[in-house]
Amino acid sequence: MPETTLLVEVDGAPLDAAVVAELADVQVEEAVDDADAATIVARLEPRDDGEWAAVLDALTSPRAPVVVEIARGASAYRFDGRAAQASWRIDADRGSELTVKAVDRVLDLDAEEKVVAWPGTSESGIAEAIFSEHGLLAQVEPTPDAPDPDVHVLLQRCTDWAFLRQLAARWGYAVYLESEGGRTTGHFHPVDPLAEPQAELSLGFGGGAGAVDVEADLVAGRHVKASRLPVLSDAPRSGESRGDDEPQGAVSLGGQTTVLLAPSDVAGEVEPADATEGLARRSAFALRLVTEVDAGALDLVVRARRPLLVRGLGSLLSGRWLVERVRHRVTPERHTQRLTLVRNALELAGDEPFGAGALGGPS
Repeated sequence: MPETTLLVEVDGAPLDAAVVAELADVQVEEAVDDADAATIVARLEPRDDGEWAAVLDALTSPRAPVVVEIARGASAYRFDGRAAQASWRIDADRGSELTVKAVDRVLDLDAEEKVVAWPGTSESGIAEAIFSEHGLLAQVEPTPDAPDPDVHVLLQRCTDWAFLRQLAARWGYAVYLESEGGRTTGHFHPVDPLAEPQAELSLGFGGGAGAVDVEADLVAGRHVKASRLPVLSDAPRSGESRGDDEPQGAVSLGGQTTVLLAPSDVAGEVEPADATEGLARRSAFALRLVTEVDAGALDLVVRARRPLLVRGLGSLLSGRWLVERVRHRVTPERHTQRLTLVRNALELAGDEPFGAGALGGPS
């Protein structure tokens, strides 16, 4: 079985494999709605001249570049970010450490508050323009046509990252960055809960994890309604969505309560039907599972923002889940993955490609 391999680059220079193996702790985390982050801990050694030194010293400068790549088999995750925080613990008796925390290139997009008018530009077009301005590739799903600049102009009064999050929230989109092959791509689109699962995870009896905690907010899913009166018109336009059109199981959690969007939520020339769909879909992800697995149990580097098949939890909870957050922790002893999964339905959908013994059970 392949073992986990770890690559660390400090200020553009890769650390020797022997040095990487001696790092006390390496953690990287990616999530649907947050910037990716990394934490690296290295020994801090005293020198004869009275200084304290660590292999991470170059990362104690603001925004120093750092890369962490975790690979296992054919799967890998690459973090490409900037140093954002450093802490020193000096204890001559018990050992001293330097800890560096880094954030992905969201740090660059969130560095400057500005005022920008975006006349006649669709919100997906704005996302592409912002990503391009920061030298990023873009993977963007189009939003409806741009508003008429004579009627409504989108005004940005915040950082680029904060503005992108605002725009994404209006459509139920996810906005995030991913690094691969030395290039970083900005994403602005919905996450597909019914995409091909990246792997099958066995939990419960005989599974690859210890405790599994599942919590459901059974009435969180929203039936979203909107109505607005277009400029120079006396005919209101309406739209509604229950968010139950992409269920991951037989019993959808969408549409449990009804909410009305405020006029500001469907400002400009936005069609109410377009505005309701994404918001309703996002609200339906009201089932949350948290567990920690050893990397060897899956032989896979689990990725956030992608589905994962779960079995062994009975017909109510087994099935397709979406990985909302994953934290990899690599120490000299082991590689663990702490997973937060979300789901928009209960029970099996009936089309899961499970092998034998899908539901698990005591032996």
